[in-house]
Amino acid sequence: MPGNEIGTVTGGSGGEIGGISYDVGSSLLTVDVGWGTGNGFTDLTGNAVAMHIHGPADFNSNAGVLYPLSSLTGYDSSLSSGGFSGSLTIASGDVADLLNGLFYINVHTAANAGGELRGNLVQAVPEPSSLVVLGLSGMVVLARRRRRG
Repeated sequence: MPGNEIGTVTGGSGGEIGGISYDVGSSLLTVDVGWGTGNGFTDLTGNAVAMHIHGPADFNSNAGVLYPLSSLTGYDSSLSSGGFSGSLTIASGDVADLLNGLFYINVHTAANAGGELRGNLVQAVPEPSSLVVLGLSGMVVLARRRRRG
């Protein structure tokens, strides 16, 4: 989840910590992502003021907020060890866009109100019968994957 928000340049970075998965039977999206030095990445320009799932949009476009994450249990706004670890239900009308890679997670800071970090949700493996594993696309995600200790 590098600083790849369209039109934003930042030194902050983040990515998957415990992973991202979607259960097609329950429509439950489980997300465990983070940013900052406390999670093995680089710090944001300041504390996160909001975190959302946006879509639908391709990798070169921005879109509106679909699912706020910063209002849910499991959100941590810290600039050096923040993230989200929790689950949310995806509306049935949004499932096709999610599975087609048209959603992204966006982390907003005061210095980058439009978004400092962005990670597109993409299918990382072929779809099993009841569970789709999603990943955040970006330069640091695969290289910096680790679990919280």
